[in-house]
Amino acid sequence: MTTSEVQKHLNEFGLDLEFGTYGKIKGLSGGQKVKLVLAAAMWNCPHMIVMDEPTNYLDREALGALSAALNEFSGAVLMISHNKEFYSSVCGEEWFVEADAGGCGRVQIMGESSEREMKAVAVKKVFEKEESKEQEKEKAGGNSNADGDKYKDAAQDFWGKSLAKKNARNYEKCKKKGDVEGMRKWLEIPVGKIMPGFEMLGDGKTPIA
Repeated sequence: MTTSEVQKHLNEFGLDLEFGTYGKIKGLSGGQKVKLVLAAAMWNCPHMIVMDEPTNYLDREALGALSAALNEFSGAVLMISHNKEFYSSVCGEEWFVEADAGGCGRVQIMGESSEREMKAVAVKKVFEKEESKEQEKEKAGGNSNADGDKYKDAAQDFWGKSLAKKNARNYEKCKKKGDVEGMRKWLEIPVGKIMPGFEMLGDGKTPIA
């Protein structure tokens, strides 16, 4: 498991590079901490999710995204919540617990849950690394730059943004030449920083052997 794999998972829950790879939990807002907990709960693709007041600290946009995701989820969902607007959009069966005149708990059940369609078998996340064109060429018997083979292909810059076509082409040229300074430039890596997954490019200050 690599940092980039974890960050890719966090991106799906609205936690960008700034808050995931380069942030600390103590610096997250209440809503971001809820997103982090949800991301952790979904890491192993569970068959059932148990949620206690999941709407706390989430804004309307995040609530809408969570509702849509839970409705797409093919496993079981058990939820404790006081937010009727939210739980009614997800749960077909609702249990209301209240005390009667004698102080005893009484359960009233409304609606009926139905079996969810299993869209796919839940399996642990597997991240496959795609071979670069240079690697394919090498396997086919072609020639490739010896220095360039040491460095990884890149689809995103240091800040998590997709590389523009021009920047991607320039990065590829520097990669083939083994130009570390050029690769750091096109990936917008600040001096003194190391980009996760691209540790071979160094921090821009210490000479690379």
